[in-house]
Amino acid sequence: MTGKVMRRIEYYVDTGVDPHARLAYSFPPTGEHLDYRLDLVSTCPNYGGQRWWFVCPGGVSGACRRRVRKLYVAPGEKYFACRRCCDLRYASQREDDAHRAMSKAQAIRMRLGGSAAMHEEFPGKPKRMRWKTYRLLRARSHELWLESLTAALRLPTG
Repeated sequence: MTGKVMRRIEYYVDTGVDPHARLAYSFPPTGEHLDYRLDLVSTCPNYGGQRWWFVCPGGVSGACRRRVRKLYVAPGEKYFACRRCCDLRYASQREDDAHRAMSKAQAIRMRLGGSAAMHEEFPGKPKRMRWKTYRLLRARSHELWLESLTAALRLPTG
């Protein structure tokens, strides 16, 4: 870290009668200064206390209104919103059937202390793991590998 300020967001939080947060920041490409309000709501967890949530403003439309812990700015956008409104997904949610099955098979191999490379020998049973568990994981990994190959054959080429 250089200690150089790259971006700055100023915020103000009011948890009184009308709970809200106010954000103020500049949008880098245009230099436009944004200053807007985000509603807040609270819940009471079972173990006591109070938990605060943002109410998603849903971008410009304001249609979402979901209760969320985190807000994001999607690439090319300038307002904060929830994952759904920003159309953000985890890598595993973008995988097709073939890649998802292969990822699961590789995860089993790595869990057993081996490599994710499917051409390598399947890892041996780790100490203190029951043989029944090991055999189930080995069979599941093989099943997922075959599933990924089958799904890959069905994929359109081009």
